[in-house]
Amino acid sequence: MKSNTVAIDMGSSNTGIYRVGMGIVLYEPSVVALSRDEKRKVKEVGLEAKKLVGRASDSTEVVWPVFESEIEDEAAAVAMLELFLNKITLSKLSARPDVVLSVPCGADVTAVRRFERVLTGADVTSYSIVESPVLTAIGLGLPLSSQPVFIIDIGGGSTEIAAVSGDGIICGISVNMGGLSIDAMVSNHIEEMFDLKIGSLTAEKLKLSVGSLYYDDNVTMVVNGRDVFTGRPRAVSVCSGDIARPIAAFFDKIFQITGMVMAKLPAEVSADIRRTGVYFAGGVSKTVGLEEYFSEKMGMKANISDKGDVASLLGGGMLASSRQLLEKYKLNKR
Repeated sequence: MKSNTVAIDMGSSNTGIYRVGMGIVLYEPSVVALSRDEKRKVKEVGLEAKKLVGRASDSTEVVWPVFESEIEDEAAAVAMLELFLNKITLSKLSARPDVVLSVPCGADVTAVRRFERVLTGADVTSYSIVESPVLTAIGLGLPLSSQPVFIIDIGGGSTEIAAVSGDGIICGISVNMGGLSIDAMVSNHIEEMFDLKIGSLTAEKLKLSVGSLYYDDNVTMVVNGRDVFTGRPRAVSVCSGDIARPIAAFFDKIFQITGMVMAKLPAEVSADIRRTGVYFAGGVSKTVGLEEYFSEKMGMKANISDKGDVASLLGGGMLASSRQLLEKYKLNKR
């Protein structure tokens, strides 16, 4: 496959681009800062735009174009992808690459067409669409054969839960819960527990810094926010155990849905998965205590990879290097 080929994972939280022969060349927040007028002129994108979340002036609108892993604002998504593609080329006049794009498990025709319109809007004319769990399995280094594997990939806006084999997805679902859901649950919990209102970026930082499934964990972080009653700035010290409850509630719901998916699998597939366990991916898969918590709740082994946060992107890069495999797994057969 020609060297001007990339894999793109356009998620609710982050967008990653993997270039064949080079590896990951871009990984930035999926956010755009636009002028709040009819022209909606792009002011910032990615990392710089995220810095404006909760801090933008009245003349600036901060938009997350992808919501729950589906395109919500096509115009903003096109602008974001154009600028990201420009960042990885030597010239704005450079030819657009061939693209392998990840989409949620079971994405319907309407959702896929939105992604396709974003690609064509960014002047991408040659592309392949592949469901995320297939790419995640490949990115984790799992052989896709008659032996099935079970994937739980927790992204920012959604979680992909699926059994995958060499023939594709046996059974799977995309759930509109992800890392952003945990941020909201942590934020609400802090408000109830400490009478302190915190922003989404603070909740995210708290989750990443001290998030744990151990109620007796005492790693701490000082959190700044606004007092619910006085409206004044205030700081509190929050430990891991303080936010273990909302994090556990999130995983309990994910495991409940996992059980429902597993219940639909053929007996032979269930037996295979019972032996090999479940493979976790996504940034939230690095939550402290997840391996033990899953085993306790589900009675199965949890396999957690250090590269799980970019597994789908890595899988896209690997698939982009093999035309034979790409033709086998892509959704748009043309």
